[in-house]
Amino acid sequence: MDNDFRGNWDTELALENPRLQEFFSYWQQKARPEGLPARSDFDPVEMKGFLGHLFLVVPEPEIDDFRYTLIGTTITSQVGIDNTGRTVGEVFGAPGLKLYRKVRDERAPIRVHGTVEWRRKEFLAYESVLLPLADDAQSVDHFVGMMVFGPAAS
Repeated sequence: MDNDFRGNWDTELALENPRLQEFFSYWQQKARPEGLPARSDFDPVEMKGFLGHLFLVVPEPEIDDFRYTLIGTTITSQVGIDNTGRTVGEVFGAPGLKLYRKVRDERAPIRVHGTVEWRRKEFLAYESVLLPLADDAQSVDHFVGMMVFGPAAS
């Protein structure tokens, strides 16, 4: 599905990268019978192989935005900036907010892929998955995502 967000949205989750597939399976295994997994369900030791590619985001309901609380070193080195502490609205504007609101409201993961054109790196492709988390298994109160990079198709 194409949207005005920088990249293509895929609600079918046709993940191509094996590491993303593995991380998505890990998230599914952590899901509770009554719904979504909680942030506390994730063990950093179990996630060691993913850490540089991960990002964590928290909703900020009072401003209807979302804040990056952690962005892995692989991501920051590939895109050339560390947006930890900034909001999705600051980084991606209205299209980014639309994406995160969709995941929050539908309580469903999404795959986003494309080129890193927002940093003028059209030669660099990315694939990512954005996964909702909920301490009560229902109300999204965190997001965890993973992003991988490779050369863009010529």
